[in-house]
Amino acid sequence: MHRKNFGRNRVLQPSAAYTPADEQEILEILDRHSGQSIRAVGRLHSWSEAILGGGVQLDLRRLDDVLLEPDGEDFVATVGAGCQVKRILKELNRGGATLHSLGLIDVQTIAGAISTGTHGSGRHSMSHYVEEVRIARYDESTGLAFIDEVSAGEPLLAARCSLGSLGIILSVKIRCRAQYNIQEHFTESRRLENVLDAEESYPLQQFYFIPWRWSYFIQHRREDTGKRSLLAKLYRLYWFGVMDYAMHLKILFLKRILRNRRMIRFSFRRIVSVFLIRKWKVTDRSSSMLVMNHEAFRHIEIELFVPRDKLADALRFTKEVIEVAGGTESTMSEVNQRRIEEIGMQEALDELQDQYCQHYPICVRRVLPDDTLISMASGGDQDWYAVSFISYAKPARRAGFTLFSRFMARSMSQLFEARPHWGKIGPLEASELTSLYPRFDSFRTVCKTLDPQGVFQNEWTTALLEADDESS
Repeated sequence: MHRKNFGRNRVLQPSAAYTPADEQEILEILDRHSGQSIRAVGRLHSWSEAILGGGVQLDLRRLDDVLLEPDGEDFVATVGAGCQVKRILKELNRGGATLHSLGLIDVQTIAGAISTGTHGSGRHSMSHYVEEVRIARYDESTGLAFIDEVSAGEPLLAARCSLGSLGIILSVKIRCRAQYNIQEHFTESRRLENVLDAEESYPLQQFYFIPWRWSYFIQHRREDTGKRSLLAKLYRLYWFGVMDYAMHLKILFLKRILRNRRMIRFSFRRIVSVFLIRKWKVTDRSSSMLVMNHEAFRHIEIELFVPRDKLADALRFTKEVIEVAGGTESTMSEVNQRRIEEIGMQEALDELQDQYCQHYPICVRRVLPDDTLISMASGGDQDWYAVSFISYAKPARRAGFTLFSRFMARSMSQLFEARPHWGKIGPLEASELTSLYPRFDSFRTVCKTLDPQGVFQNEWTTALLEADDESS
């Protein structure tokens, strides 16, 4: 019995697997397997070790109810843990509501999305808006399973992004808002300063750092009180046919079939921009504008969060590493070369030389600070920027990307306080990860209080909880 994740880089081999129909059945399963390791899984659209578990596995897809209620001028929704985001959006729209924050895809379950800090651009992550999490766990005095409602204090802050480490999430109560429209258009700029200045007018924008062309494609977005554009359907067809499929098929051809680095570089310098229609301003419903069919083709991804005051240096560093990895440069600038030497990674940089060619735009999204303990944007008084690196190489040909990912995570965490996304490739050791979060010790305390026997952990989360937190 085994299942593979979306990226085909993780294999789940549970000792027993269930798809319970309701909460009572979940409690019965927990009592039946008392003392054993138990983990829940969502739709397996994660590349990290968070989804692994060799014990009892619970697939909660049948817990998918959505209850929308008014809450002052806004709304609150109670959602079953296994409900996919796309179903949530559909049900909320019936009541004239939507989620505050959306990621690039909508196939994840709500429990999986909040447990790993799923985010969009220009707002907080989904986790920030969670008001209550109902969890199945064990009563320490009786040893029996029961349902705990976590709705305040540090337990709530931990439950908002928990890595599945507190218990089995049954449902989530999340703040929602009235449905709204977004206006969107694209421009291109050579200067990061211009991109960031545009945030004042377009607070929901995201942008793409184009490798080998080294310019920025900016997807300007802002709320719009106007009506849906007459050409909104045509714009959606353009996105679906051109951006979601045609451009990706071109990348797949270059990377998987042709496998020619010169053609990849030429394509980004001269051809990719052809796919982009600039300054076409279109207004459409938020849930249509904010998501993509990013799951249409199998890929693997690492995403690193850096604070705003380090973004410019981090992107300059990124450009130089990509050039070394792609074999177009043998050394970095004097400033970055000195940085590499100071953190003792010159040998790692030498090993990366000419081993990996970046073949996908680098997506950058702004995330407002979260009120959580360990989501990637938690803490601090400045915005975070998620910098995403994606590979469409076949699973058997990912050695270069693995080397690149490890180098970027290790170097950027030390130089720019970069935090790897919990749900994506995370090459850092447990102690390196936990040291990036000033409140990880508080998270550890909540986990050990709610799950003192560690039955809801896997090897990866256990290592995190047992790691020495040098920042505490």
